[in-house]
Amino acid sequence: MVEAVPSGDVTTEGRIPDGAFPLSAAQQGMWFAQQLDPDVPVTIAQCVELVGALDVALLSESMITAGRELGSAFLRLVEVDGVPYQLVDPTLEASVRFVDLQHEPDPRAAAKEWMRQEYTAPLDVCRDRLTTSAVLRIGLNRHYWYSRVHHVALDGMGSVTLVDRTAELYTAAVEGRAAGPSKAAELTSVARVDDDYRTSSRYSADREYWSERVSTIGEPHSLVDRSAPARARSRTTGGQIPDALVDHLEAATDRHDSSTAFEVVAAFAAYLSRMTGREEVAVSLPVTARTTALLRRSGGMVSNVVPLRLHVRPDATNAELVAAVRLEVTAALRHQRYPHIDIRRDAATDHQGFYGPLINVMLFHNEITLGSIVGRLELLSTGPITDLAVNVYHGVAGTSLNLDLEANPDLYSEDTLAAHHARFTRFLGEFLTSDTHGPRRIGDLEILDENERRSLVPATGGAGFAPITLPDLLAGAVRSNPHGDALLAPGRGPSDDALSYRALDETSNRLARLLIDLQVGPEVSVALALPRSLESVVATWAVAKTG
Repeated sequence: MVEAVPSGDVTTEGRIPDGAFPLSAAQQGMWFAQQLDPDVPVTIAQCVELVGALDVALLSESMITAGRELGSAFLRLVEVDGVPYQLVDPTLEASVRFVDLQHEPDPRAAAKEWMRQEYTAPLDVCRDRLTTSAVLRIGLNRHYWYSRVHHVALDGMGSVTLVDRTAELYTAAVEGRAAGPSKAAELTSVARVDDDYRTSSRYSADREYWSERVSTIGEPHSLVDRSAPARARSRTTGGQIPDALVDHLEAATDRHDSSTAFEVVAAFAAYLSRMTGREEVAVSLPVTARTTALLRRSGGMVSNVVPLRLHVRPDATNAELVAAVRLEVTAALRHQRYPHIDIRRDAATDHQGFYGPLINVMLFHNEITLGSIVGRLELLSTGPITDLAVNVYHGVAGTSLNLDLEANPDLYSEDTLAAHHARFTRFLGEFLTSDTHGPRRIGDLEILDENERRSLVPATGGAGFAPITLPDLLAGAVRSNPHGDALLAPGRGPSDDALSYRALDETSNRLARLLIDLQVGPEVSVALALPRSLESVVATWAVAKTG
């Protein structure tokens, strides 16, 4: 990726610039999302830590060449009469920033903060850079290769393709050989694929499918009971999954003939169901929507997010839920090109976000080779989070697995998010192993740890009130409001019958003394055979006063 600075007018009236073409449906979704909240950039950011003798000039040259081949790095947007268009402009100035942080007290922390500041800064998609790259020096032969791109220009898979192509060009140059030709299609061809889809019978079939799936889905499903706009900086907690849990995951995929994605989606759906008490839950699945070879090898913004509706029966087993997830995901993937923005539009829903927490299983290769240097691609941001995202991805050299929860900081405090991460990690282990010694029902799986259970049993709360009897309650009312109406009943005349608190107290006292004379007292039953009336209430208070 390169830093491309737009030139010329970005807003025009009446005339579409030469070479400009409309945004795809996926790009329109990102455009509108950015217009709704200009202060929260809809961007992807990633970095690669490189240890070794890096040729910074060659890396910069390789990035610029790869950016030109895919086109996305030289994309700019123009607005004509309020309608956005895109234009691949090879005349844009291309450069790669170099930032020397090696003399900072903590170069690595300084680099992380520099990158965080860069990808969370507000963007004007018609005036600011849609893509940018930088090389950050943090020590002798130690660098971060950083890249950020706006989602309207490139999606996650396209970003990885661009990084891979850059690495391919760099390595070929270091080894003194020619790199293979680029296989990426021009962005106009990518847009044409979208145009053809939207006028096809496939589009109509996809629309019918999603209209049926979301017709009764209701409000977004969440672990919290409120909503809030996304923030530029999300809150993240997580880390490496314990090796024993990874072993359980691999064993479960073998037993169920499934995949990591199916197991994680099923486990989180079960967790969401148990935490909310809902059998019908919805989660959101990011998909590439790159269903053709041309799309898979090209740039552009194509990706999508589709909702998954799952029925989590408490008496179901993990194998049954995984099988249900497999069917739901398989059907969703057959219809994955239908844009999420169109799904919401067809459902006439008021909310702007997704239908449930995102579950993002990113098990693509993350080793990046630049000549003799081998680095690991680290995802910094996939964009703003409106509620919650579950991210599963490879760790160092693909030998470990990480599980992160990324959340809207206005909905999840640091402690709450950490508690959910710890609880879901435990529950994931329970879920994966629940059929190793005979099947167990999902509703019977442990979801609380010992400390959480101890805090609930016996039930605890705030300081209690001193005990008080019914006669004491009435006596207090007499002291505070003796002449106020205690009882009102429809009268036979023009006005209602009424008893004040003092009158109720004195009348019930007289009847109570009569009952006591008849040996009525504690543990003695008294039958009242009276219609609903002032007298029936007086009698009830009199019985209470006998003890």
